[in-house]
Parts: sequence; C-alpha cells; structure tokens
Amino acid sequence: MKILHYALGFPPYRTGGLTKYCIDLMLTQAEQGHEVALLWPGRITIVKKKPEIHKGRNWNGIESFEIINPLPVPLDEGILDVDAYIKKGDETVYSKFLQDYSPDVIHIHTLMGLHKEFIHAANELGIRTVFTTHDYFGLCPKVTLFHNGKPCDNDHNCMDCVKCNQSALSLKKIVVLQSPVYRKLKNTRVVKLLRSRHRKNFFEETETETAASAENTNVAQNQNYEKLREYYVSMLKMIDFIHFNSSVTEMIYNRYFHPKNSAVISITHRDIKDHRKRKNFDHDVLRITYLGPAKPFKGFQFLIGVLDDIWRETPGKFELHIYTNTNVEREYITHKQEGYPYSQLEEIFDNTDLLIAPSQWYETFGFTVLEALSYGVPVMVTDSVGAKDIVCNISPELVLSGDKFGLKKLDLRSINRKIMNSETIIKTELAHEREILEVYEK
Repeated sequence: MKILHYALGFPPYRTGGLTKYCIDLMLTQAEQGHEVALLWPGRITIVKKKPEIHKGRNWNGIESFEIINPLPVPLDEGILDVDAYIKKGDETVYSKFLQDYSPDVIHIHTLMGLHKEFIHAANELGIRTVFTTHDYFGLCPKVTLFHNGKPCDNDHNCMDCVKCNQSALSLKKIVVLQSPVYRKLKNTRVVKLLRSRHRKNFFEETETETAASAENTNVAQNQNYEKLREYYVSMLKMIDFIHFNSSVTEMIYNRYFHPKNSAVISITHRDIKDHRKRKNFDHDVLRITYLGPAKPFKGFQFLIGVLDDIWRETPGKFELHIYTNTNVEREYITHKQEGYPYSQLEEIFDNTDLLIAPSQWYETFGFTVLEALSYGVPVMVTDSVGAKDIVCNISPELVLSGDKFGLKKLDLRSINRKIMNSETIIKTELAHEREILEVYEK
C-alpha cells in the first residue's frame, strides 16, 4: 500500500508525542513493505506566497515532501491573526501533487499548517483520508482546551479564546520558527536556553486569567475565533475516518461535530516492549513517581495538594519521585531530577510502586501510563486521562474521579498480578500497525 502521512516534520526539528507516534508508525509500515512518505509544513517565504511542494532527502527510507508556504504552525502558543490561519490555498498545487504521488490513503496527524484545499483535493480524487486525534487543535487554538486552571468545557462561544490567545506569538516569529535556519539552530545551547525561558514565562502568563484580559475582550474578536473553529471543523467533516486514540478524545470531538466514520483505537510506540516484572511491595514506604512537567494542566499542583493532605494524616508513609524542574519543596519529595532519558525508564520503574498521572486537562492519551504498565508498575490516573481506557480494565479503583487518592485501599500486589496476567495490556507497534491498516482498508 502507498501511504502518505501529514504531520509536523521529522526529528530533531519536531519532537513530542505526535511526532513520536507518527514516525514510529511510518517506520513500522515501511518495514512491512508499504511505500511511505511524509508531507509536512515547511518554510514561509516573504516574496512568493503560493504553496509549493518540494521533495527532500529520504529520512530512514521515508520520502519527505515539504510544503513551502503552508499555513502558519502555532504549536501550542495560540493564535492572534485569525485570518492568516484560514487563508485559501491553491488547490491545483495539491491536486497535481496527489495525482503525481498517487497515494492509496492519506493519514493526517494534525491540521496545523494544512490548507483546507488539500483535503478537498483528496476527496475529489477519491483518496481515502484518516485523521488521528493527538490534541485539540482546530477546536482550541492552544490545543489543550484548558483555560483559567480548569478544562474548557464552556468557552462562552469562543469569548474565552480571546483571553487565552493574547500571549500568542506574532506571525513574524512563527515565520522564523518555520525557517530552515531555525531547524539548524534549534538544538544549540543558546536557542535551547532561550526556548526554556520562553516556555517558563509562557505557562506563567497563560495559566492565570487577569482582570485586564477580560476588559480587552470584544465581540469582533470573539467572532474571529468562532470563524477559526468553523474552518477547522469543516476540514474534520471532510475526512473519511477519525481515529480517536481514546474515549476521552471521542467525547470531546463529538461535542463539535459527528464524523463520517470513526473508532476508538488505543495507541503505542516502538519503544513499548514487554518488560513486566512481578514487583516486591514488602517495604514500609510507598514509592510514588510523577513523570510530567510541573504545570497545572498536567496536574502537578493538584497532586502536591492531595499528597500534602495525606502527609498530614499519615506522615512518613510515602515518598514522591519527580522528574521535572520545580521550586516546590516537600519533606516527602525524596528524588528530584529534571528530565530523564528513555534508557533510564527501567531504573525509574524498578524504584516505583505507583505511578500517578493526575492530569487536569482532557489528556488525549498519555504514553507514560503505557510505559509504566509495560514494566508491571500500577498506575493511578484521573478520569480525564485518555489512557484510563487501559487502566480501567485492570482495576476501576485506579481511575480517580474527584479530588482524593485512595492510597490506603490500593492492593498493589494484586494489581501487579493483574498487569502480569493480562494478555492485551501490552500492545506492540506491529499489532497497532495492523489495526491501522484495517482502518485504511475499510
């Protein structure tokens, strides 16, 4: 089968869960004998604005096609100039490309940078299209549907979008971030430092709603964000099959439109292997691990608040290991490390009795949950974490609905045995590739 993927690009230029999933799926598909290519949004030129598609060098056997002059790619920074993100593209460019390449199926992993005319051209040519829900871009300009410290269940007809997006990057900065020069400099020490400082300020500025931002809201701006959502929802309606990676994403997307066809299929990646171990819980102190960033939408502050309460009731009964940069200090935090290489996971999980994923946003999946389970580690999640679909099959008590963790009631030894005995909990990349192939063939 000839498969064309659309995503943000190749590593190291692009990273994160979306890129990891897409790259691993493409590599496995190529190993299975399929012809695989990636179309991705590249540089924006100053003079010529018409989109072009340039063939680049192959990446590990995967063909590369760069869109010159795509729509801007905001990542999770938000959107200010709405009109720049809904500009009409030249459909003839996309039609010619698709006729020349002639894929059997197009697998889209994000709508960022993509003109609506690309999907329309695919429809006109009778090429099947599939979309995987990695985040909420298109429904939410900042991708997380998280506003003012809580899930954005009511954005007041996009009125809250105006407040949320006031700190978005300018188009000039986005042009720089999509430039070939930035691709080369992205992982230099100086640029990494600047990016780290920006991200720190970014979260500090956007997690708290200010009175000033509320005063600046007006109806015209609100209507712009309504128009933006309508544009992307119309694109989603054109896609033949929506692959929801969890029941959480299915619930959220169904609030805004009803797909032509869809299914919930949990995801995985190539580094998920069956490392399950029968664990020993014969020690007095419960070893809890948190692997996310110290950000409100990931639930770090929520976790600390709950553990503070438990510590006051039963001091000395647990310890917390964290792998993020934070100024939070607690007596029960006995291990603090900024980041970790994937090669350290076995050591991390050997020293973990319970992983907690306390996300407060509607997390579309959560690879850390799957990684912990692959080492036999019990995992507790909030009911807004997509990977709860897997955790709930082990034990419903591991899915938290509310603001308390029932740590005293957990029989971790029994949970570990259930993880060890499950025949379906560890899904290989090859098994997932076959699931996706069935979607393509429907």
